[in-house]
Amino acid sequence: MRELNLTDGDLTHRQEIVQLLKMSIEQKWQYSYVTKIRNRVQTHTLRLVSVNTHEASFCVESDNMDAASLKGRPVMFRAQSGGVSIVFHSQLADDVDPESHSSSLFNFGLPYKIACTQLRKTVRVNLEARREVPVILYLTNGALLEGTVMDISTSGAKFRVNKNLGNELRNLQIVDACKITLSDEFTLQCGVQLIGMINDEEASISFLRSQFVHMKTTDEDKLEAFINATLEESD
Repeated sequence: MRELNLTDGDLTHRQEIVQLLKMSIEQKWQYSYVTKIRNRVQTHTLRLVSVNTHEASFCVESDNMDAASLKGRPVMFRAQSGGVSIVFHSQLADDVDPESHSSSLFNFGLPYKIACTQLRKTVRVNLEARREVPVILYLTNGALLEGTVMDISTSGAKFRVNKNLGNELRNLQIVDACKITLSDEFTLQCGVQLIGMINDEEASISFLRSQFVHMKTTDEDKLEAFINATLEESD
């Protein structure tokens, strides 16, 4: 699986686009679409329902969409989760008949690119040069995975696990939480969502990119202080 890079920039590989859209469904990202009528711009909420890789399409649910007014026009979609915002354009699929369409479900063609933006700039520090920073990952089935932290920011981290997790983590949502021992005084425990995984089968190593969720404000402050102290030490 290609690791998603959700920093500022565009996703253009079809595999990455499909992976991101499917992940956004699992994580229940907030979606909307934009219409412009007589120089009046309006935003309408909707729900991304599914992604069909074979037909190169995705399905949304909306009570506000009008197939007749959208047919043949590019529609701007927006979505947001945590510190990441995405924007892309798409058109109604050819199988949507604007004259007879009466459902609240609409099919659109997969976008050729998705623009990603970090809503807040985060500082990421490399921890590989330091002593090993251990992490324990908690899975929804009760299993545990042990690894080390490669880099970390207030929004997420990259982990290394000395095991090929290609089969064990087919569903990235199976990883539920993490426990990172950053120092003798500070152990970070919070929810976590995997957004990408790279497996090295020959070396039997997996690299996991994650986003933190449900972090306490006090822990976020402590993590920011840890990152700043680490940066000062490296200067």
